[in-house]
Amino acid sequence: MSYFKKLTFLKVMTAVAWADGEMTHSELNLLKSFIKKFDLDKNDVRELKPYLEAPVSKTLQEELFKQLIAEMESVEEREEIIQAMSRMAEGKKKTSEEELALVDQFTTWLKKSSFTTRSFGKVRNFFQRTIFVDAREKDAELEKYFKRKVIKKIELRSAKQGRKISLSDDEVYHICLLGTLLASVAQIDEIFEEVEEKALKEVLQEYFSFPEQELEILFDVIVEQARHGFDFHEVVTETNRLITFKERVMLIDCFFAIAAADGKISSAESEQIRRITKAMHIPHQDFKESKIRALEDLK
Repeated sequence: MSYFKKLTFLKVMTAVAWADGEMTHSELNLLKSFIKKFDLDKNDVRELKPYLEAPVSKTLQEELFKQLIAEMESVEEREEIIQAMSRMAEGKKKTSEEELALVDQFTTWLKKSSFTTRSFGKVRNFFQRTIFVDAREKDAELEKYFKRKVIKKIELRSAKQGRKISLSDDEVYHICLLGTLLASVAQIDEIFEEVEEKALKEVLQEYFSFPEQELEILFDVIVEQARHGFDFHEVVTETNRLITFKERVMLIDCFFAIAAADGKISSAESEQIRRITKAMHIPHQDFKESKIRALEDLK
């Protein structure tokens, strides 16, 4: 199978994984196993990356399903996909007769020369009910990795400085999730200037209103997370779970306030903000309007 056909297949699987509005770690790991199996190069992975970070429109989903079927031209290519699907279904701990029947149905569809719109819906249903059924069961250990890590760091910092954090673990978790995303904008160009640090502290203080001593401890951990890397998927997924869509939209101005703190908004900072807002399911129009406001304030 050619690399672009493999990409189409992975895009379809990714679109299905996002069908319920979120992608679990199990689903992401499943997709990564296919990326490894297909031996994709960096450019291919870069093309797939936007699909991994956020859902696509229903129109694009439909186009991807049609493209997948259209590209499976040869018997060999269709058989390769059939075998992959069968192995995934049969390799599960629990496989119902209904799921095995769906594999058989998908095999029949792939062997046909034409497909109806109704068939595309069935193809989507097939993926949801077989490939990702177990992946919907969240892995609590993976899901809370970020939380365990930041809480432990804060406990160590607090003990070292002889201070006690009055906030609950959940409150600290919430602050660190948002703070890490905000700090990643300032850190994206690997230069965290003093004015950017000040802007980040002001945003955190205004958004959460907690004691200055606690701010210093949390700020150090947040900056460290952004500087040394973090699981972007986990942080954004958890952020989306914890705050409303309206709150997410309100955060866009905060991201741009930090980006513009040094008197300019670099392309890298703008791209990082767009990456975050896209993963937060925020319309591009809101992103553009916020950026225009920030640029006007710089004049």
